[in-house]
Amino acid sequence: MPVFSDENIAKLFGAEAAEDEPDDRFREYFIYNNTYDNLISNLPLRILVGHKGVGKSALLKRARLHDADNKVLSVWLTPGDISAVSISQEVASFIKLVEYWKQGILAIIARHILGEAANDLLNKERMAGFASRVVSFVPALVSKMSEKVGAAAPDLNRAVVDNFMKTGVLNVYIDDIDRGWSASKADIKNISALLNAMRDISNSDRRIRFRIGLRSDVYFLVRTSDESTDKIEANVIWLSWTNHDILCIIAKRIETFFGVDRNQNDILKLNQTDITNQILSKVIEPTYLGKGRWEKVLVHVVLLSLTRQRPRDLVKLMHGAAKRAAAGAHSIITSANLGSSFEEYSNERLQDIINEFRSEMRDIEKLLLEMKPTRKERTTAESYQFSNDKLSKKITEIMSHVVLKFSNGRPVTVKSIIQFLYKIDFITARKELADGTIERRFFDRSRFLANEFTDFGFDWEIHPAYRWALQPQDIQAVIDSLGR
Repeated sequence: MPVFSDENIAKLFGAEAAEDEPDDRFREYFIYNNTYDNLISNLPLRILVGHKGVGKSALLKRARLHDADNKVLSVWLTPGDISAVSISQEVASFIKLVEYWKQGILAIIARHILGEAANDLLNKERMAGFASRVVSFVPALVSKMSEKVGAAAPDLNRAVVDNFMKTGVLNVYIDDIDRGWSASKADIKNISALLNAMRDISNSDRRIRFRIGLRSDVYFLVRTSDESTDKIEANVIWLSWTNHDILCIIAKRIETFFGVDRNQNDILKLNQTDITNQILSKVIEPTYLGKGRWEKVLVHVVLLSLTRQRPRDLVKLMHGAAKRAAAGAHSIITSANLGSSFEEYSNERLQDIINEFRSEMRDIEKLLLEMKPTRKERTTAESYQFSNDKLSKKITEIMSHVVLKFSNGRPVTVKSIIQFLYKIDFITARKELADGTIERRFFDRSRFLANEFTDFGFDWEIHPAYRWALQPQDIQAVIDSLGR
């Protein structure tokens, strides 16, 4: 049984952010999928889209490690690099803005590859020349490297440099491109121009390949606000996971922690009951000893009910429960350890979306907290479920005493608020099927279900991850609102 020290918790369940994970440990437990295969293909532009916490940074990191294994030159551009190039004043011409970004991106790449040796290339005239004739850029880099040994940046591997001088192939990674995003018209225009600039560069010289991570809500706003983005749609890769995938992700981390060399396909083929009994049981009680709807259910039912189809959610949930096990000097996570972590987990997930989307709606916190069940609603089993009419009525009541505004000037209507709540994954779409099962859909897979003009026949529910934050005074009532 593991000792739940902070170090072991991080090794067991993984770091909360991929960039914080040691490379060797990260390679051990990484789960490969079709999205990863599409990301590392030889296509010149790959735009990886998904919600925050879904694993975009992890896939980008693994792709870059793949480059290192194959001696392919790669450059990782930081948000600081991008903000340093960001234009400080309005540019009326979109074409000029795209050209500005092309020059800026090429300048950053040159600086990363050549270090101080790039100074000769960075004057305004030469960068403008590279932007207008991109095919001359890679030869200029190779020429500069050929002038003398050591012209490349000191942190570049010599074998990587030699391979680049032969092939000219260069992969450019940009993560957190949307940091500081406020959903303003200027932000939308800027990111659209940046995406178009990268498309122009990679189309002009297919040896320069871009791999970009972008939040789904940002892509949605850019895609629906700028007609030029139809040209990049074919380059988008949507990253999403099923609950089974997420359970397998945490299972592989546990197995590799204990030194079990188990093929990921073997884990993926297991059913969830077997995953719980064979793997999760090494660190957590396999049966959750709760009350009501969660009385003696297998623990994966509880865990997956609280995740928003994002691997980071399950990582955070396991971290919180393991720390409580450590505080109680337990050698395994008990039901009590897990249950006592729900309220804090729920508060953190609510705070996450408040922080993430406050730039789009200043009073988002008021809106979300007003979505809590009323005293009358708390007496019903469906206190967190809504028909379209019921949800519209609740939001109308909220709008009668809370002033809500979108930062980009979008009109505030009941339908636009429903669409916003769906986009941020606060509510999910649900439909009861003829066989009694529930079909649930998230925004990133079914973006038009909250369309302002069309009703697709789905009802709505507040995701369980937020319910403890909205109803902390009655924990059992929250559990009773959850289905198996």
